[in-house]
Amino acid sequence: LAPYFGSSLYVWATVLAITLGGLALGYFLGGVLSYRKKGPEVLYYVMIVASLLVILMPFISKFVLEFIGNRALIPSIIVSSLLFLLPPVFMMGMVSPLIIRNITTDAEQAGKVAGAVYAISTVGGIIATFLTGFYIIPTFGLTMPSIITGIVLGIIPLLLVLRKFMFGALVWVGIAGWAFWKNTRLDADVPGVKVQYMSEGLLGQLMIVDYPNYNKDGSVGEGINRMMFVNRITQTVYNDRVDSMKYFSYIDYILTELEDESPGKKVLLCGLGGGSLATELAQKGFQVDACELDARIVYTARTFFRLDSRVNVYVDDARHFIRTASEAYDIIVLDMFKGEENPAHCFSVEAFDDMENILVPGGMIIINGNGFINGDRGKGMRAVAKSFAAAGFDVDLVPTYIREDWSNLVFFGRAKRSPQPVVRIAKWEGDDKSFTELNLDEDVVMRDDRPVLDQLNLLAYVNWRKDAITYFNNELQRGRRFPVFK
Repeated sequence: LAPYFGSSLYVWATVLAITLGGLALGYFLGGVLSYRKKGPEVLYYVMIVASLLVILMPFISKFVLEFIGNRALIPSIIVSSLLFLLPPVFMMGMVSPLIIRNITTDAEQAGKVAGAVYAISTVGGIIATFLTGFYIIPTFGLTMPSIITGIVLGIIPLLLVLRKFMFGALVWVGIAGWAFWKNTRLDADVPGVKVQYMSEGLLGQLMIVDYPNYNKDGSVGEGINRMMFVNRITQTVYNDRVDSMKYFSYIDYILTELEDESPGKKVLLCGLGGGSLATELAQKGFQVDACELDARIVYTARTFFRLDSRVNVYVDDARHFIRTASEAYDIIVLDMFKGEENPAHCFSVEAFDDMENILVPGGMIIINGNGFINGDRGKGMRAVAKSFAAAGFDVDLVPTYIREDWSNLVFFGRAKRSPQPVVRIAKWEGDDKSFTELNLDEDVVMRDDRPVLDQLNLLAYVNWRKDAITYFNNELQRGRRFPVFK
């Protein structure tokens, strides 16, 4: 789901609700079947069908999402989850009641047997959750573990019904073999495009892709354009062509703002990405500490984006690192995106208070956000600005481009320069900018007990993701881009 919809609260809530709903339906129907059909054969058939659905889930999901993934966000999440997540969960829900029925010898044992089955099931789930989340998915991704799990689930019941179910067994073996072959077969890349790295893990899917540079006439030019994707949203770009923009433009805006800051000052960068900003700051003489939640990001920044060796990187949650930091910083930069999403717990009033505690007097906090500030799409960034000011910071907002959907919005905040903090937004006139005060009377202040950033940013998230899907599909049709949404 994440490459199409991100992994925000809406996605997690939908997945949890449909998982619980599927299990509930499975428990109910499994209980009905257990008293209508006696004997273990029904259990075996249920497990065989469940195993096929688990094996096929990665392929069904891709097929479903190609048709649904670019439609309205919340209905698309619900419908797609119903189509490829509900069926295997529903079939697995039927298993426990059927097991209980088959090993219960008399009514007096029923409670004890049911308790034992559900206890074993729950303990197995806990172990599998840790094993899958911490090792299997980061190491092997999503598809192959799903196929292997399905094969392991189905092989024993298949052997037990082999004589009665020979044709079905051949079908099962054929489907399992096809899925295994399909996953190990590499689709042909677009000419000139190379996938340097791809994995599943803490923040979702991470990809590093090299594209050729194209000339104005469409021919392939010199150099490469390297991109980092998290859940198929571009996080970092690096272009080694001299006449091209090297990084995202917001980096230049931050570096320009810091031109008058003396080298040697300490900078805390929360959110590493490919390390473009960290490297530039280190090369300009700043002492840079970077905090990054996902160790894969650190690896790819050093391996594929030449992160400056002088940058100290800590693998930690940014809020936790800030609360436990023993050093003070002159500048704190929040450049935190998971795909298109900002982590809400790092943008509350209390979070900004924590940052001020490790900020030297007169220090600065800089935030890189999405470019939407007006209308309903701008509710999230306006709430960030108002929360920033509520923590006692004067805030200047600088858009990097005139069009909001092509822009980033960079926040520059200094603590308590005036009794009543002011939020201003820049308007560009050529190379000059002038500031006007931003009216935030109707916007909300975010606190730790009110983490509403996902909700406020919903339309902005949808806009970013739809633009990404449209752009890469259009480029694919022109034969120029890796098919990231295929």
